[in-house]
Amino acid sequence: MLPQAQARALQSPSRTEAHSSPANTSHPKHSTSPGLPSLYSSSPLDVLGSVATQPSSAEAWPQQQLTSRDTSLGGSWVNNVAEDVLVEYIEFFRAKILYCVPVIDDADLENPLYVIRRRRPLAYCTSFVASQFIPGSANVRQQLLSHVSDFVESTNGPLTEDENVLWTQLQALAVLYAYRPAADVFELPGATPTPGPLNHWVLKHSIEAFALRARLHRSIDGLRSLLLRSSNSPQVSESPAFHKYVYWLWLATMSHHFSVMTRTPPTIREDSSISSAVDLLRDVPRPSRVTRILSEIDLYILWQHAGRSVPGLAEWWCTPSDTMSVEDVQAVLEDMEGALEVWSQRWGLRGEPKTTVANVDMARNGAVSFHFLSTRFCISTFETRYLLEKTRSVLDEDATSQPGLVQVARESVLKSVKAAHACSRCLVDLPPLRREFARYMAEFGYAYMAFCCLYIIQAYELFGSALPALESYLASVEEVATFLTELAVASNTTPRLYGDLTMRQLRRATGRMEGARVDRQPWTGQDVENLDGQQVVPASLRASPVGGEHLLSTSAPSGDPGVLSHLNPPRGTSPLLFSIFDPSWGPLLR
Repeated sequence: MLPQAQARALQSPSRTEAHSSPANTSHPKHSTSPGLPSLYSSSPLDVLGSVATQPSSAEAWPQQQLTSRDTSLGGSWVNNVAEDVLVEYIEFFRAKILYCVPVIDDADLENPLYVIRRRRPLAYCTSFVASQFIPGSANVRQQLLSHVSDFVESTNGPLTEDENVLWTQLQALAVLYAYRPAADVFELPGATPTPGPLNHWVLKHSIEAFALRARLHRSIDGLRSLLLRSSNSPQVSESPAFHKYVYWLWLATMSHHFSVMTRTPPTIREDSSISSAVDLLRDVPRPSRVTRILSEIDLYILWQHAGRSVPGLAEWWCTPSDTMSVEDVQAVLEDMEGALEVWSQRWGLRGEPKTTVANVDMARNGAVSFHFLSTRFCISTFETRYLLEKTRSVLDEDATSQPGLVQVARESVLKSVKAAHACSRCLVDLPPLRREFARYMAEFGYAYMAFCCLYIIQAYELFGSALPALESYLASVEEVATFLTELAVASNTTPRLYGDLTMRQLRRATGRMEGARVDRQPWTGQDVENLDGQQVVPASLRASPVGGEHLLSTSAPSGDPGVLSHLNPPRGTSPLLFSIFDPSWGPLLR
């Protein structure tokens, strides 16, 4: 995070102020640039935020108001939580949540009393996260909030020289960071506001700054020295050097995921210490949780390498370049598809016999599968955006090449929707016992599933008449939305909020489709030209003022007005309410 962003995050701990964070200032809602697919135009969280803040005539969002007790970080009412209560919360965390924090080993929490008495920050943080999933934990959660907030603020002080204390602090921060709320980054009405010290931007800065001060970015040096002496010894994976290096790799993956979700540059970038991780640890005996981190690093590196051949592919926060030909881009992306398939076999997504990496936990490989599916979806949207832009440009340049390009663009849209469909169902299709654990994952997973659903919905709105197959995916969108609403437990209500906003958007889209089928009026010359002969945006493509803000602002396709005069508006008379695709692409594939 840049120094200015750090200062702003530290000065703006509240929910309202957090919305002026760097993620939002880098792509304001009033932007006049056309919306392009996926994270190469608008961040997933921006799209979710634009949908979430739309007023609903049918139902109101549940409002939760903070009381003085909620916002207080101290006070006479705060008491220490009894040890036997903390034991229960730690055991719950170990059984249900530990999988999602791979820098903590099961053995670290096997003796809860020891953790409480000797590693108290870790006890508080694990209990605090667990409390959001256990009914009747509101009072305990408020008591823990004071201790957790004090701990986060204490990490700004001088570093301890005690390695055990330092490792406890790192693990405690990891618990909080893994379960940071996405609703700090965009507005999700009905979500519980986050206290200042646990604001996402503050927490992200705190843990990354703490890791840098602890020199985790140089941890590979100590590990290499250790490997020179005993590369195959099981003791390597128990060493502080190994723990710190794995922790640094995990921070790199977390930085990457957050960058994708917010369309901001990653704060930890690829370097030799990260790119060499898989080879360095290939023969080192290690827990399966570490293997999972390595798989994410390998996938991240794969994406970065492909980005060196296609400008913009690995820099989703920048406006993509269009300097390459369609054929060159497709060739690189076809190679990337093959590389992804090899990666999936190497890391056990197709079953144990094809796994080429040791110690892959096939029974608990869900996180690996999710990151594979989400990466494939993101890359497919890059191709779709590129082809749709090229299709629009040939209206001016070479009309004879349009039919062939249109067919390629059609196939790309279907391919990206299929990828979104697979990613959105990553939890729905799990066996029942494993599906139950989906209740306890971090919020960003739910947000990404909802974004995939919104992608499908808008593709259907714009291209449904040209691509009838898109309608078949709507039943799955409804199933995923229902599934999300059923995942809510205790104070962890955000899955229901994501499910509700997805279902609401689905209902609006299908309603517009029905209206479009009834009223199929062609565009007139007046829609395309104004009195001065200048092209204007048809009414159906104009920005929609929602809550006083324009969510879309774009130009109509340039070129001969006759090219568009026989086409219908994208959908009905109601404008699109959020922007993943540029609405002017709607007529291109017909």
